Amino acid sequence: MNTYIIAEIGINFNGSLDNCYRMIDVAVDSGCNAAKFQIFSAKKLYPRSAGELDWKDDKEEYSYDIYEAVKSFELPREWVDDLISYCVEKNIDFMASVFDTEGLNEMVCKGMKVIKLSSYTITNLPLIKAAAKLNLPIIMSTGGATISETEDAVNCIQKYHNDLTLLHCSIQYPTKLGDVNMGILDTFKSVFPDVKIGYSDHTEEASNAPVQAVYLGGSVIEKHITLDKQMEGPDHFFALEPKEVKQMVDDIKEAEINYKNGNFILDKVIYGDTKKICHDHEQYLRDFCYMTLFSNKPIKKGDIIKPKDISILRAGKKNKGLEPKYLKLFETYDVVAKEEIDFEDPINWDKIL
Repeated sequence: MNTYIIAEIGINFNGSLDNCYRMIDVAVDSGCNAAKFQIFSAKKLYPRSAGELDWKDDKEEYSYDIYEAVKSFELPREWVDDLISYCVEKNIDFMASVFDTEGLNEMVCKGMKVIKLSSYTITNLPLIKAAAKLNLPIIMSTGGATISETEDAVNCIQKYHNDLTLLHCSIQYPTKLGDVNMGILDTFKSVFPDVKIGYSDHTEEASNAPVQAVYLGGSVIEKHITLDKQMEGPDHFFALEPKEVKQMVDDIKEAEINYKNGNFILDKVIYGDTKKICHDHEQYLRDFCYMTLFSNKPIKKGDIIKPKDISILRAGKKNKGLEPKYLKLFETYDVVAKEEIDFEDPINWDKIL
């Protein structure tokens, strides 16, 4: 058993290409298999009118414009070729989560061999279908989703291929060990017996949860890393510093041996619940980050709403629109606006029925 370990660099490079290189080095020196970034653009992720985000960590309280903050977290596309080359030089896989079809196609054209889909795209069936049609292995996180939503996403992929790994995940940052509910991996094994499984970890502890995922048959582990937990930004304080990354990898390797020998004990607290639902601690970020349909232009009452008039975006602080799967409705039928729809308004049943 060889666990594939993904070092999630994400947005923790803080606008510095040098930090990217340094974090790739951390992943390599620790024995990780992949260094992962996130490929997104603010304009394809949130409405400009997404609102203000207020949050706090152990140090202080924060308030900032959602759209502008996300824009500041973007990985410059002109860096990607250099980062891919550096990963090749260091003999580690380059990987990137993609959030829209433009980013998906760009990364695949640049040679990315495995597609990573975030929890926040699991109901974005148009994106999942586009990814599946490329016939590349897919690793898909499932935080905040129900078993029915997960099944819809799996079925969408399996129409094209079955090279899929489902990652159990909790969209709580950090995730408390008592909220991990690693027993969901047993649910995945039962409901999706021909799909590989793994775990994307947001706990503060280096390896408690990842080790339990290995004991339940997980073959992929993903974990956020940072150069320093004290760096400015929302994803640093729960990420692992270099020494912790090495400790996690070492503990996973030891867990593989224990798993092979049957010499392990499941932690009841981390195992938790087997029900694949949106748990209470995930609901806020599900509402905030799951993608729905928004208008990208003003639409007059009585106008036919065309697919090109619609964007698939996260709601932020706005009301949510229809789930992305309903985009097909506008592709198939002449759907008429029941009332005036402003730019960046959510498109929901009240507006069309």
